[in-house]
Amino acid sequence: MADLTPYSARWTGPVLIQRGEDTTVSVAIEHAGTAPTVSAVVLSLFDSSGNTVLDGETASESGGTLSYTVSAATTSSATLGAGWLVRFTATIGGDDHPFFNDAALCASRLYPPVGTTDLTNRYSRLASLQTTGASDLQKFITDAWTELTTRMYSEGLPFWRMRTPSTMRPWLTAQALVYALNDLALTLGGGGPYREEAARIEATLPKLYGQIRSLMDSDEDNHVSQERQPVSPVLILSSGRSTRYRG
Repeated sequence: MADLTPYSARWTGPVLIQRGEDTTVSVAIEHAGTAPTVSAVVLSLFDSSGNTVLDGETASESGGTLSYTVSAATTSSATLGAGWLVRFTATIGGDDHPFFNDAALCASRLYPPVGTTDLTNRYSRLASLQTTGASDLQKFITDAWTELTTRMYSEGLPFWRMRTPSTMRPWLTAQALVYALNDLALTLGGGGPYREEAARIEATLPKLYGQIRSLMDSDEDNHVSQERQPVSPVLILSSGRSTRYRG
């Protein structure tokens, strides 16, 4: 009987493959918090036209994380853009399990404009309340960044083309603090001021998201737009509502 276990493939957004650069593609697989035993894994890569770029290339697995490095030579002459497709096929218990995710070939990646220092600057005691110090706060920033970029992408914005990442700081800082303060409320018990402060900050998130504006490098040729593009896809205009992003 085929293995019908609903394994979790923990993709954190579209796979961004940097053209002309070695790029490691990876995804963590688990079920009930445990990594399955993977006996073999291969990767296939398809471009936006459905053409096979890589076919069944041997990949690696460690602790449930499937990985493959797409070489610089593989993408050096390819056309930039979204609509690519990645497929890991893992053999688990004798059965093949395909794990798909869409991908984009990009000129450069985008990085979070917020670090743990920004969180402790707001609330200096946060570091001392963590198990091992300020480094424990990184997971909240990472999760907030994943939520932000996934939301922008699902709303049709190619976020990797944004060239004013600093405008994401207010939302990203606020969301990371909400995660950190709620975690403290659960850990210390009773909620108290941590829960109340988290709720206060969380109430500001919709407004902060709507205020994100960025110059865009739409063709990824280092020529940025002259107007700042809003992240929110719904704009209130004099002629009515618009749900199209400007290029």
